[in-house]
Amino acid sequence: MSGTLRRGRVWKFGDHVSGDDGIIDFAAVATGFGKAFDTEKLRRICFTLLRPEFPDQVQQGDIVVAGVNFGHHNHVDASVAMRVSGISVVIVESCESGLVRRALNVGLPIMTCPGITAAVADGEILEADPATGTIRTASGQTLQARPFSPRMLDIWQAGGVIELLEQEAVRRGEGAALPEPLLPGA
Repeated sequence: MSGTLRRGRVWKFGDHVSGDDGIIDFAAVATGFGKAFDTEKLRRICFTLLRPEFPDQVQQGDIVVAGVNFGHHNHVDASVAMRVSGISVVIVESCESGLVRRALNVGLPIMTCPGITAAVADGEILEADPATGTIRTASGQTLQARPFSPRMLDIWQAGGVIELLEQEAVRRGEGAALPEPLLPGA
């Protein structure tokens, strides 16, 4: 298995899942700009509005698959909630580019792949590789998403944009300490 290939159990959602009123209940976790995330609270409420069992049953490495317009109306808290829940990759029919950027900034890859919801069932095992864009279903079907750019891969593999910038600063000999991360463990 390549270093970018992810294999996990599918959590399947439909179309038009709101980021702030579907992935999470934003009103319950709003912290204000620049404040640290309450990652445990985000983990506990992730997808509970749609699937109350999610926080207790999700496992490290699981994969979210969803339809069109996934994560609309969202803040970064929605991406953090999915990441701290153990989701390894999100594959959607479509979403806004802002969601892709916010998720990648906290180390969560989101791939867009038209046809993904018709190709997979909830609970099946799926393989996805953001580096190549290749997605393989349990039935052996292969779908093609747009591969991540080299810079996107760097950000994802570093664990997020802040972590990558810190690593690059150290490599340049500019190891000045950055402020404490907003995402514990990042």
